[in-house]
Amino acid sequence: MKRTLTWLVLWLAVLIAPRVFGQAGAGAPPSEGTAAANRAIATAFPGASSEAGRQLAASGAANGVTACTTCHGAQGEGNAAANFPRIAGQSAYYFNKQMDAFANGARDNPIMSPIAKAMTAQQRRDTSVWYASLQAPSAPTPAPAPAAANAANVARGRVLAGVGDESKQLQACANCHGPGGRGEAPGYPYLAAQHAGYLQAVMGEWKSGLRKTDNSGQMQAIARRLSDTDVAALAAFYAAQAPPPPAALAVNIPAGSSARPAIAAAPGAGGPKAAGAMPSGVGSEQGAGLTGGAQGPGGGGGTQATQPGQQTGQPGQRQQPMQQRPQQPRQLPSQR
Repeated sequence: MKRTLTWLVLWLAVLIAPRVFGQAGAGAPPSEGTAAANRAIATAFPGASSEAGRQLAASGAANGVTACTTCHGAQGEGNAAANFPRIAGQSAYYFNKQMDAFANGARDNPIMSPIAKAMTAQQRRDTSVWYASLQAPSAPTPAPAPAAANAANVARGRVLAGVGDESKQLQACANCHGPGGRGEAPGYPYLAAQHAGYLQAVMGEWKSGLRKTDNSGQMQAIARRLSDTDVAALAAFYAAQAPPPPAALAVNIPAGSSARPAIAAAPGAGGPKAAGAMPSGVGSEQGAGLTGGAQGPGGGGGTQATQPGQQTGQPGQRQQPMQQRPQQPRQLPSQR
């Protein structure tokens, strides 16, 4: 009952705040840096309109969509006091996946679920690319002062984030979420500068099974192995980190595309330049193309997936040479 009343109060704030405080700064046109991010993300997330996302975030829509800025701030910086998360700079793929989850029930929240269900799929995509291009201006949430009572907990959070805990079979958070919680786009969100209260609330959802957006089950298992003290320590550590740059600026842009034109090699420069040249990520041994994976399980070199869910080369498999050398090839063992 208490939880329901809390969400009711927050929802009333969502409805009243725009009328009382307005939307100062929310409708401002994108900066030069944001425009560059928009151009980059358009290559990786086609079919979405960052401008449409900006307008929806600032003003909402007639189909019952509340302006995102009401809860998440003018630049997606969130609201630590109300546990509304920082959303600026998350990857468009991850952001859109979460919005779809609120719409289809894989995530449940009294405020976000009705909003996501009211949005069209296109509106969710537009909003995703807009927020992926933003750099929230606010500083990270200050960590609790390392007084004698909590100094050990702060240190514990740093260890869990960077090393993990073998005794609990916990890998380091950095393995997926990057050093310092900077994220690994597109699929792994940043945790750096995220509000501590929100991080604790989300870990509670993983523990209880309320959140069902990780088909591998890793996050559910990790959350259940963490004590409440561990969760609080991690939340304090990540909240004190500096926010990462917008995910849109870290998108891999294919070489040779209009956003990243190919540059011809200078006259006399070394390396192959004509047909038969080795592709990026493929080495050679006496003229024959080689890739990784010779030493047991490992993906083939030069076959890194560029889209979520895309498969890479088979473990331990060599890529066929692009050009056979004339001399007899030296035999290499398939396993070492």
